[in-house]
Amino acid sequence: MKDRQIRIVAAVVALVYIGIQSFQWYVFGQFPTPASPREELLQGYHPLHVVRSWLMLLAMFGLLFLYYVVCSIAARINHAWGRFAFPGFFIFLILEMILRSIELFYIQQHLPILALKSNGEDLQRIIDQFQTFQSIQQALYFPLIFSGFISYVILFFLFGGGQRVNRIIRFVMGVNILRVVWRLLSDYGHVSWLQGNLYDRIYLPLVVLVFGSMAFWLIRYKEEG
Repeated sequence: MKDRQIRIVAAVVALVYIGIQSFQWYVFGQFPTPASPREELLQGYHPLHVVRSWLMLLAMFGLLFLYYVVCSIAARINHAWGRFAFPGFFIFLILEMILRSIELFYIQQHLPILALKSNGEDLQRIIDQFQTFQSIQQALYFPLIFSGFISYVILFFLFGGGQRVNRIIRFVMGVNILRVVWRLLSDYGHVSWLQGNLYDRIYLPLVVLVFGSMAFWLIRYKEEG
């Protein structure tokens, strides 16, 4: 497959990811805020949530390809740093795949069935497992997010020159850097003025901006030499 064809496939992956994230946004909007951990657990068993989780899990494999293509282009600017950027994305996406697999197959499809058949102490034990997973998930999101942050920073500086169209991918990496800093400071630094639901409200527009720009850059980028 020629380089341009590979870039077009990667651009399509980016656009499909926007579609998947839009579907996820829609699904979240169809359900009220859970009133209890049990309700939250059973809500995840709904077919819409199961489909959402399947799509997000499969999307991680597509993003692995997408970021590999981006890092391969960066490696033409600086081979060592371009290749060094990819492991950060690899760690980020592998951890995502692990967490999303556990959430889909165990939390959403196994525990709710047990919860529906249980009461009293057995139900509380199931709820405890659910909440333990949420705590572990929150803890693992720190290395997950931070590994991606390192890669964003590397690519931001690598794409500082060259073609004018590279300003687009540099903008994308800049937005990602700011987004990750926000997440780290609010979720782990407990900076109160960054907490709240503002990030959740602008999350989908940021996804459209970032991945739409990335798709445009992949299509417009021209081989050099």
